Amino acid sequence: MTQAFKTIYFPDHPSESSRKRNVKLAFGTMDKVLHDVIKPLSGQELRELMGFSSFPLLQQAASDQGLPLNTFCLRLLRQKIRVPVPEAQDRLPGIKEPLGLPIDPLQATFRGGKAEPLHDWFPYLEGYSPEFVTRVLMEYAPRAKHVLDPFAGSGTTPLAVSALGKRASYCEVNPLLQHLVSTKAMAATRPLKIREAMARELARWAKELPSAIALARADVALAGTYHNTFGDSQFFTEEVFEQVLRIRTVLDQLNCEHADIARLASIAVLASLVTASKLIRRGDLRYRTSDELGRGHKSLLDSIQGRAMTMAEDLRRLQPIMNGPWLVCEDARNLGRLPRLDIDAVITSPPYLNGTNYFRNTKMELWFLRCLASQEDLASYRYRAVTAGINDVTVNKPADIVNDVVGDLVRQMEISAYDMRIPLMVRMYFHDLAVVFDGLLQHLSKNAKLLIDIGDSAYGGIHVPTHQILADLLVAKGFTLEKIVSLRRRMSRGGIPLSQSLLVLTKATTRRARSPRDADRHQLVSFINWGQFKKALPHQHGECAKRNWGHPLHSLCSYQGKMKPSLASHLVRTFVPAGGTILDPFGGVGTIAFEAALQGKRAWSFDISPAAVHISAAKLGVPQRTEAEAVISGLETYLHGHSPTAAERDAVAKIRMNGPLGNYFHARTLSEIILSRRFFQETPPRSSSESLVFASLLHILHGNRPYALSRRSHPITPFSPTGPNEYRHLIPRLRDKVYRGLEVPLPPGFMPGTSLFQDATSWWPQDIGQLDAIITSPPFFDSTRFYMANWMRLWFAGWDAEDFRKQPLAFVDERQKLDFGIYEPVFRQARERLKPGGMMVMHVGKSSKCDMAAALSKIAERWFHVVDVFVESVSHCESHGIRDKGTVVQHAYLVLN
Repeated sequence: MTQAFKTIYFPDHPSESSRKRNVKLAFGTMDKVLHDVIKPLSGQELRELMGFSSFPLLQQAASDQGLPLNTFCLRLLRQKIRVPVPEAQDRLPGIKEPLGLPIDPLQATFRGGKAEPLHDWFPYLEGYSPEFVTRVLMEYAPRAKHVLDPFAGSGTTPLAVSALGKRASYCEVNPLLQHLVSTKAMAATRPLKIREAMARELARWAKELPSAIALARADVALAGTYHNTFGDSQFFTEEVFEQVLRIRTVLDQLNCEHADIARLASIAVLASLVTASKLIRRGDLRYRTSDELGRGHKSLLDSIQGRAMTMAEDLRRLQPIMNGPWLVCEDARNLGRLPRLDIDAVITSPPYLNGTNYFRNTKMELWFLRCLASQEDLASYRYRAVTAGINDVTVNKPADIVNDVVGDLVRQMEISAYDMRIPLMVRMYFHDLAVVFDGLLQHLSKNAKLLIDIGDSAYGGIHVPTHQILADLLVAKGFTLEKIVSLRRRMSRGGIPLSQSLLVLTKATTRRARSPRDADRHQLVSFINWGQFKKALPHQHGECAKRNWGHPLHSLCSYQGKMKPSLASHLVRTFVPAGGTILDPFGGVGTIAFEAALQGKRAWSFDISPAAVHISAAKLGVPQRTEAEAVISGLETYLHGHSPTAAERDAVAKIRMNGPLGNYFHARTLSEIILSRRFFQETPPRSSSESLVFASLLHILHGNRPYALSRRSHPITPFSPTGPNEYRHLIPRLRDKVYRGLEVPLPPGFMPGTSLFQDATSWWPQDIGQLDAIITSPPFFDSTRFYMANWMRLWFAGWDAEDFRKQPLAFVDERQKLDFGIYEPVFRQARERLKPGGMMVMHVGKSSKCDMAAALSKIAERWFHVVDVFVESVSHCESHGIRDKGTVVQHAYLVLN
């Protein structure tokens, strides 16, 4: 440190501007320790510490000593705080000995463990130090085995608790902070040799980043979500924005091969976005002023490389932990939905009632993580968070008045508040906290400690004693208030004295955990229907057992591994009420979601195969003939006006699965296919009509009938071709296939659904919630490899030779071979997105190598009650002429609530 600064506000400073009424102290290298100690202190605390609440008096005292104001203030601070003094004679008259820190050690609320491994990876403004957590825990709950933080932020509490060898759980609604905590935990739990190897790889990645960016394609989809979310706002220069889009691609590619390094690298990128932008964080995120822009700042690449090198060094020196913390749920208000957790202590700092908008402050990082796709997403996140600021207020959110004190405050504010959202914010704030702690009650063991760091507020001259109101609220819920420890004194903008306090409470009673006996009517109906399903197995009998059962659009595009439509239909009828909502997070070509749509139920379907997503989208929408014909005509014109490039032909030559790709087609047909592929890459399908054309083309790529563009092969998976090599014109066959699809009627009650390109193990879209059921069939263990069975369609959807090498590593069918823990975020998010009483049903495989239902039920038990595991023989299933369909011999149904 060559120079550091700290400003101290003085209300009676002679400056005309309130923003300039302060003294700016400059600290040199010799005063680094002093600066680190006083940096987190408020102006009120520093004025009291120096003994001068008035600027004129301070200025006069410095003049009387014949010292510059800066020197005088530093000497005062050195004498009051026990830090090394550079010069023995550096004493002020009248002060004989250092007086020591004026703040109790429990008041260690400085922001974020500076210079400590892990805790300085991302510039998170809010937070306390790991030492604070350790001291509080050892002081008030030394025997606690399981500690929860329902508002984890950047993870200081769960990580500090884990470092003590205790079990740590946490809640955090902000995906950026979830990602930050999980990455820190991943790093801390790796053995030293692995961390050293990770450090080398991270440093190597940082060094090679410029060349990687130069070779990467910009992420077009990410650019689209930027404009959907932020409109015409320009947060970056054009050059930096292009770099950001390319870095997203670089990280995606890295994630396929080295997931841990990609996570670390992503933190370095996320921590650099604001630094390299036109924005700055000063409390809230805002545009830089002209003066701030003129000072310059690090380039994006320099910032990423610098942070990555710092993180690499941290990896080598951090103290390892045995078991990392567990994210039990995102929204702490959903704690009441979980099975009992047996919590011995809670250490937390809820959002202060101070107007900070935590999601707006991290909107750029959330966008980069693909958590923001539209303007509505930010509002959805605010809705899920505790209401703590004016901009968090929404009329659709519950806002019960929790006690008389809050009621009186609200009435006063309704009269005097300068913004009528303020009284509503206060109502919502305490209502939200009441919901959190009410849900928490069922998880606390007897005599569990509740330790809450909280600050009070003031609005329009009205003091809001947050700490006292919260204490009263918790006492009413059965807690005993042991003490309120004063941590820190503050001052409101209006001059009202404020404080930061630690509430120490004890829970003396326990609450019965929720059980399946508490099921609502929908749940009971589902149980009854499920019992009937198991007895009848209706999909195995009569018309339902036939291969061609169901709506013709199920055959829009052949696809290996899709669920039998009659089974999907009966599962939807069993668990989804009339007019209900359903999600299939491993949707494939949309069989389950399409059956729900046919039954008039609102459905969502996820998949990470671009081919499957568009096949599903074509089924879940209502395609229009005019729109579909416009796409076909546009493609026809494109084919006449373009020719494949040499680079495209070279790329095709590298695709060799069941033989070279070029061997499947006549040369003229192959040229049309290559150009069609380019056409859809330049103009991706954005409606169900466009997806219908795309899906139809996927279907006719290969097969054993005249409709196919290929030589004779297999319609489900493209085995090595045989037969004559003849030209097959693409457009007539495509038009015929599309029109046949358009002629198939949909039932009157058809409910259009949504197909999304979405990794089920990543963050789900915010607008999906209040689901009646989640019904899904994830890839079976050691069975169909979807990327191999559908390789030609994936190539047409945009994959190249490098993608076939890397992308499969991101597919669940490969990842689950290493660890079924990848399903944790699926179960966690399912629990929070389901309505009370909603059910989750998983159709999985069972083989001699793996009993998926048994393995997944152990993971699901953290969030669900296991209602049933039912096993069904599949010896009756057809092979469709495919000899190798894996080792699965039975199907199992895992039913959860």
